[in-house]
Amino acid sequence: MRSSKSKLMAVAGFILIGVAIGMIFASNFNWTPSSFASKKSESVVLGNQEAVSNALLDLQSTSKAFTAVSKEILPTVVSIATSKIIKRSPEENDFWGPIFKDFFGRNFQQQAPESQRLQGLGSGVIVNKDGYILTNHHVIQDADDIKVTLYDKREFEAKLIGTDPLTEVAVIKIKGENLPVARLGDSDEMEVGEWVLAVGNPLYLTSTVTAGIVSAKGRAIGIIQDEDAGQTGGSYAIENFIQTDAAINPGNSGGALVNLKAEVIGINTAIATRTGGYQGYGFAIPINLAKKVMGDLIDKGYVTRAWLGIAMRPVNERVVERYNMDRPKGVIVEQVMDDSPAKKAGLKPLDIIIKIDDEDVFQSNEVQNTIALKNPGDTVKLTILRDGKEKEVRVKLGQKDTGKENSESKEEDEVASLGLSIQNLTDEIRSHYNAYKNAEGVIVTQVESYSAAAEAGIQRGDLIEKIEDESVTSVASYRKTLRKYKKGEVVIFSLKRGDVDIHAFVKLPE
Repeated sequence: MRSSKSKLMAVAGFILIGVAIGMIFASNFNWTPSSFASKKSESVVLGNQEAVSNALLDLQSTSKAFTAVSKEILPTVVSIATSKIIKRSPEENDFWGPIFKDFFGRNFQQQAPESQRLQGLGSGVIVNKDGYILTNHHVIQDADDIKVTLYDKREFEAKLIGTDPLTEVAVIKIKGENLPVARLGDSDEMEVGEWVLAVGNPLYLTSTVTAGIVSAKGRAIGIIQDEDAGQTGGSYAIENFIQTDAAINPGNSGGALVNLKAEVIGINTAIATRTGGYQGYGFAIPINLAKKVMGDLIDKGYVTRAWLGIAMRPVNERVVERYNMDRPKGVIVEQVMDDSPAKKAGLKPLDIIIKIDDEDVFQSNEVQNTIALKNPGDTVKLTILRDGKEKEVRVKLGQKDTGKENSESKEEDEVASLGLSIQNLTDEIRSHYNAYKNAEGVIVTQVESYSAAAEAGIQRGDLIEKIEDESVTSVASYRKTLRKYKKGEVVIFSLKRGDVDIHAFVKLPE
């Protein structure tokens, strides 16, 4: 018995020892209890939540940046409404046609000229406290009236300061108090991939903000036409657009493209589209170019444009092969204009310009943009390849004569600006019109629809006898008298319409 009990106790002891050893091995091989594993899983979950929270904080921070930029820039971007009169049939400029056709048996109403008022909508950016506004040339082109509406709903009549078709930049001005002003950035520092916001008034929707990135720089898209290209032997249109995927639509033109510092780095200008609406890409004028053009338009009314005097095209693979270049770079000179700065500096056809002032160039529009930012008289250093050898040439830039220096800023003729045509009251006319037999004045031969004269109620056949208290006896005296009054003033015209004396209150166009 005793021996049996001893054996049982020995077996039990060995079992306990085995369990203990098993537990030790299990712990050494990380065969841990389930409670330990649960704690590790919880730490992984907590780590993921922390990462998600950080990502959300980053997104919220970006969202707040968009909000802050929008709040700063929106008040500085204005809506620009324009109108112009389009004549739909040839005008009769002689006296007998407009007034006396019915005397000769012809239908007077059918012969009357037809006009149509066309309206446009765009955007602009207030750039200083004096009320100067940057916009696009095509927004205000040929406009008879320009009205500006601010973000706070104030409305102003705007005056055209100047416009430059070769860069698509235009400047207008309003008179107002406490005007919000946009901060202008440096478009040269902008990088592809940066966040940008496009702000404007697209599709008759006011004060709209869209977001995107800078998709590319230095784009030439062929939208600007140079009217002088055929005469000068080459185009001087300057296209160096910023490309963005921020949505830009009709009406955005002239609005602001801003970075996340709320600085304007471009003026929205064009879209790439087959439908007329946004299809993925928009284009803006770099603000550095716009600032240079704006300064000239404000100071002089026209743009002083530096001139190099060459025709050029980008280097292609055949040029690379011919001159053993390592890669396509620079522009090849096709033509050097006679008596040009380039000619005087010794540039020749087939020279390859690879750098301007130590900055690499790859496209013709880059050269044009670089020269456009200079002033006549500045000297630039060109690094060229000639016969496979690198050489430096210094060129003192000249001034390009566009022939338009004062065309956009000339004042209109006083008569034409009111939208009427006049003629001296002769004895021959008096013989056909008994009511004017003993009168003095100038007779109205034509009134344009929607003009200042038309809005004042003046009609063809009216006789203008006085302007305010001064008698009008001839076309010359009419012009002389009208010049005494300021634009925007309301002036009283004393008229005779047949046997009836009437008064017209004419607001002189600004």
